[in-house]
Amino acid sequence: MNTTFSTSHLRFLASLKQKKHRLQENRVVVEGKRILHQLADWGIYPLELYLSQEEPELEAGQIFRVSPQVMPRICESETPPSIAGLFELPQPRKFAFRLAFYLDGISDPGNLGTIFRTASAFGVEGLILSSECCEVSSPKVIRSSLGAVYRVPFFYANPYEVFNLPAVLYCLDIDGQLKISEFQPDHPALIALGSEAHGLSDSIKKLSKASIQIPMPGNMESLNAALSFGIAAYEMAKGQLNPK
Repeated sequence: MNTTFSTSHLRFLASLKQKKHRLQENRVVVEGKRILHQLADWGIYPLELYLSQEEPELEAGQIFRVSPQVMPRICESETPPSIAGLFELPQPRKFAFRLAFYLDGISDPGNLGTIFRTASAFGVEGLILSSECCEVSSPKVIRSSLGAVYRVPFFYANPYEVFNLPAVLYCLDIDGQLKISEFQPDHPALIALGSEAHGLSDSIKKLSKASIQIPMPGNMESLNAALSFGIAAYEMAKGQLNPK
């Protein structure tokens, strides 16, 4: 265990709270025992581990014992946990798919993180993001995803690039022509989902072959984006487990 923690290193870690420094250094501080153990279960270990109370239980490049006063300096949470780790940023990577989702302008970190976590839970092959989505490597996105941003493949694409993908594009829309429970494509498909505030962009709507709806018999005009994604991902997973 390394007990030496220099002032300059503390400043470096504190700077990673800002997006520009995270992207420049390709590093992010991930906090909390649960998420660090989840990442370890996937074989993803921190470059450095910081402990203010707990004994080391995880593999790491270096392990530092720090004072409880240090954790608020390097962690984003208002009440930081007693364990955190330094990781490389989750990296985009291309992937082949039969069914994937396109996220169009999901700007809320909590929603984006929840979508990644749900995608991992239901075995979604991958996510494709528009440039208007919030930063995947934001600590809040990572926390909300329970580390799934490191596990679920993702990459960025603009409408032109989406058009050139070898898949048929469909839009998730409240007034969709097809019910999500009946949607079982026999060809590579991409389902586009927009933000609750702004919906799908016109350019993506124009590229879609058809729209898909989540029937809502109650009195509500829309669903939260992450919840809509969860229902769609569940229905797609159900269809794969019980093909017609």
